[in-house]
Amino acid sequence: MDWRDSVKAVRRAAAAGQLVIFVGSGVSANSGLPTWKEMILQIAERLPADFNSDAPFNPDTYLRIPEYLYEQDTSPNHQYYYQTIGEILSSDAPANPIDDLILDIRPHHIITTNADALLERSASLNTRLYAVVSKDADLLSKSSQHYLIKMHGDIQDPETVVVKESDYLDYEQNHPLLSTFIRSLLINHTFLFIGYSLNDYNLNLILNWIHFFRKQLKVKRRPDNFLVQTKTPSPYEVRRLESRDMTVVDLNTLPDVILRRAAIPQSLTAPYGRRLYAYLATIEDKGLFQTVLPLGTALSEALEPLKSYRRIAPADLLAAFDFGPAELVNTTLILKDPALGRRLAPVLTAPGPVRDAFSRAGITAVSAGGETTGLPPYPGDPADAELKAAYLDNRYTNLEKALADASPAAKIAGGWLLGKDVSQAVAEERKALDPADAAAFTLHTLRACLAGCPDPPGTTLSQILSAGSLEGQPGTGFVRALFTHAPEAMGMLRDRDRLEDVLKDPDPPKNQGAVAAHIAGRLFARARSAYFFILDNHLPFPASSAEAYFKYAIQGLLCLSASPYKRPWDAVDLDLASKGARPRELARWLVRYTPGEIALDDPVRGAKLYENRLAAQRAYPNLSFAPLESLGMLLARTPLPEKRRAELRDEGLTTCLAALTRSPDRAGEIFAAAKPLFASKAPVPESRRWHALLTQPAFRRMRLPGAPRIAARLEKDLKKT
Repeated sequence: MDWRDSVKAVRRAAAAGQLVIFVGSGVSANSGLPTWKEMILQIAERLPADFNSDAPFNPDTYLRIPEYLYEQDTSPNHQYYYQTIGEILSSDAPANPIDDLILDIRPHHIITTNADALLERSASLNTRLYAVVSKDADLLSKSSQHYLIKMHGDIQDPETVVVKESDYLDYEQNHPLLSTFIRSLLINHTFLFIGYSLNDYNLNLILNWIHFFRKQLKVKRRPDNFLVQTKTPSPYEVRRLESRDMTVVDLNTLPDVILRRAAIPQSLTAPYGRRLYAYLATIEDKGLFQTVLPLGTALSEALEPLKSYRRIAPADLLAAFDFGPAELVNTTLILKDPALGRRLAPVLTAPGPVRDAFSRAGITAVSAGGETTGLPPYPGDPADAELKAAYLDNRYTNLEKALADASPAAKIAGGWLLGKDVSQAVAEERKALDPADAAAFTLHTLRACLAGCPDPPGTTLSQILSAGSLEGQPGTGFVRALFTHAPEAMGMLRDRDRLEDVLKDPDPPKNQGAVAAHIAGRLFARARSAYFFILDNHLPFPASSAEAYFKYAIQGLLCLSASPYKRPWDAVDLDLASKGARPRELARWLVRYTPGEIALDDPVRGAKLYENRLAAQRAYPNLSFAPLESLGMLLARTPLPEKRRAELRDEGLTTCLAALTRSPDRAGEIFAAAKPLFASKAPVPESRRWHALLTQPAFRRMRLPGAPRIAARLEKDLKKT
């Protein structure tokens, strides 16, 4: 197998949480410890004189040498034997760079046949994730997602170290839990063997396990295993190993470019250690691996985990490949590396998965070094076009009709929005789910959980986001950030602050407008990327999460609208501001930024959205009135004919009165949406019913802000008439 294919397979296994790295003595040799053969030689030097020195010294006799020393040892409790083992294998040497790299890769488990403590001494921050297990009792007492299994014991307790022949023969009887646990990993884990020779007894023991259970259980195919070597095996060895699902990776085939760029530490002097480090580095560092692939191929493979998203988060796209310093401003991706921009241009202009991924991330142009490559705008899923339009226009009755022929994902999100039972849609989506597709599986579990129909039952949002399998899974970083509000929300906070500073500068630069537009473009790119990610991927997004995530972008909108560089608001701006902020906070921001008149790209859009929202409130009584209140505040700042404003006011008061009568338990949010409508001195529709409602003892006891003043005004108006 080509070494590049092995790297891809190992990285896939690591991403799926199904990688086990077996560490042999060839790794510890880089810290000055003996290899397995060297250890046997050192033991042989201590054998009594009657040992047959003419016996062939080969792997078949290796185990008998320590066995002979043990049998001939007449010291109490074989102290001399265990002292000998301790002297040979004990070391105060620090972990070597290969130990650190093993932990940086973060396999599901690490299994070592070494008894030393080098891996435990690693400087890698991931060391803390692994519970060290060296005997059966440890498995019972240490619960962890990740184990460092010292299957042949720990030199800190020499009596646990497996060296002599009887130790191996009795291993499964003496260590039933450890052997069972390791064998269980054979089912679905990829094993990567490093530091072993082809004739290593430990390696062949594991191979025999694999071969035995595969035959016994009649398994035709299981995950590949890889043995990393610098010695080319014979054709017979290749066939023998392949029959046991073991593929040899020849480190001699690593290209010079990898050896140069892997930054191999000078402390590694042995050829095997240096090449092994470079190989492991290509697993841990995707940027290093991508240097040996054609750009189009490297990008296609890097973006493969994002294929299940209808809309890709730019943050995930940028994290999938090493683009160098880059930023998204509005819908233009700006790269700081002109050379990369030139190499990328032909890949983006050719139809294919790379261009498709950039378009699905909402990127319409890539700019680098003054040169710009245009991309077709993302058309979206045609099946979702009416759903999206109806949602943006607040036409919820139309949205419900469109859901009849929509995908299960859309039915879950849309049904949740309208207060419908979504259990059938959750079950329907589950049936078509590919469990191996991490992104699709994550989106499904999130949808179901957020819609109040967790799948599996009892699953919580925190469990989904903290799952060990999700952490580090390619293409899932933005999903986690979306609900933890970092780092994207913090980026929006910084851009909001910078925008405020630029616009408040008492001595502004000549290019103040361009600087403000650039910062605002970056801020709005973050917000809109998240907005469309949620909308196009049909994620039910709770109001509390939206308020926490989008508040800085909404503040930036208002800040810009109060400046000479304001731009007209579109449907997305209005939707974000009305549904992504608590009304009380929005009111404070309007006072803080005093945007004055908010211009709209479509002059009639604001009124139409408010009218449609009123219709939705009447058709779906459980809808929150908070977006209606916020939309009313924004509508008050937009240019609108007075006659039209009066019509909307009257319709709003009538809608709120009906809702208050029907749902007095929600009086707080409903009255809050109605209260600003009383500001006009025009006659109040159904004023007698309003007065009767506001003066009811039960309503008075609620002590709603502004209610007594409005009731007094209505009473005065009624007396006049």
